[in-house]
Amino acid sequence: MNSSLRGLCRTAGQVVSTRGMKKYPFPVTYEKVTWPPDGELKLPVMPMEPVYNGEVGETKYKTSKRMIETRGVEEIHTELVHEQFGLAAVSGGFIASHDFKFLTDRINKNLVDKQFAVWRVDAPWLPRTKKAQGTRLGGGKGSISHYVTPVKANRIILEVGGHITEIEAQAFLLYLCERFSFPVEFVSQRILDERRQQEELVAKCNQNPFNWDTVIKYNMQNCSSWLSEYDMAWKGKYR
Repeated sequence: MNSSLRGLCRTAGQVVSTRGMKKYPFPVTYEKVTWPPDGELKLPVMPMEPVYNGEVGETKYKTSKRMIETRGVEEIHTELVHEQFGLAAVSGGFIASHDFKFLTDRINKNLVDKQFAVWRVDAPWLPRTKKAQGTRLGGGKGSISHYVTPVKANRIILEVGGHITEIEAQAFLLYLCERFSFPVEFVSQRILDERRQQEELVAKCNQNPFNWDTVIKYNMQNCSSWLSEYDMAWKGKYR
């Protein structure tokens, strides 16, 4: 009798042989993995600042904070290209250059054989200025201290894939969500599909006639006079 299928039960000083069955989980297969086209498996190092071409007259410049760059919802980069796992922005925010360095070091350290990670955002390009401590007011903008990358809501920040399961991806991606200065969540292709199906089901079964489209179309309660253009465009979901 196979020892792995046999148990021993002691009752009243007697040994009774019993046979059981152990069920093993079905092995995970990686048949539909889409690898990066360039063959690079590790996250590349993001430049700390943009490169300017002086031959065509490009120079460093100072600008406002441009909070409008993080307002609203992302309309293009909202799906996982490799259809596995990643991090997505819940609301808008800025990713600093030192945050890119931290994420690159931690993710590349946790990646093992036949696993990859790719960036889905641009390198830092928006300058941030800062004055020295104790400087008096006035005198114009301070010098450039670092650069940031603006991100809108629902934007995919990075993707992780290859021969990796969801539990393995969550093990080192969930705690990285706390690194950002704005809310970020872990997403997978399964989560995005379920969320999309839920939204379609809610829209299909909705029996409330007073939705955003109807209220704006018929100008109920004279809403066009106090609703902003962003409320009308994004139906009150984003600011």
